[in-house]
Amino acid sequence: MRSHRVLRALCRDTLKGLDLDLPLDVAQLCDRYGTQRGRPIRLIAHPLPVGMPNGVWLAADDADYFFYQANTSPLHQDQIVIHEFGHLIAGHQMLGAVSAVALTAPSDEDSAAALQRTCYSDDREWEAEMLASMILTWASEAARTVGTTPDNQDLRGIQRVLGGHKGWL
Repeated sequence: MRSHRVLRALCRDTLKGLDLDLPLDVAQLCDRYGTQRGRPIRLIAHPLPVGMPNGVWLAADDADYFFYQANTSPLHQDQIVIHEFGHLIAGHQMLGAVSAVALTAPSDEDSAAALQRTCYSDDREWEAEMLASMILTWASEAARTVGTTPDNQDLRGIQRVLGGHKGWL
């Protein structure tokens, strides 16, 4: 298990240069990170079965897919997606291969099979949750102290120079 300090450095290095807007938009986070690394991240809301995880990251040949619980609040959905993002940036590997067809239009059987193929240790869950907490804490503090990101590119530049992202990104 990595230390809190190492996870903070991983988080900072991953998010640096993404030019994220405030307030944080998880779709933008995933889109910009996927573009940066040349492999898209697809977000799919799906009514996941009771008793199973609220989210799952599955790697397919064409993209990474984050399934998240459709039957919950938008705030909880954001937390789920950022938790899965934490697994991705921490390099946690999934078990088993999944076809892109099954991911884009999953049946109940596909969803159950995909969820059964995921396996994380408690250490990996802790790391993903710590990374998600760091991102959400930064986003909350930055939005509270900085406000929203200006649409004007010159103002965005001034905001960055003045520490608009609290120096973390």
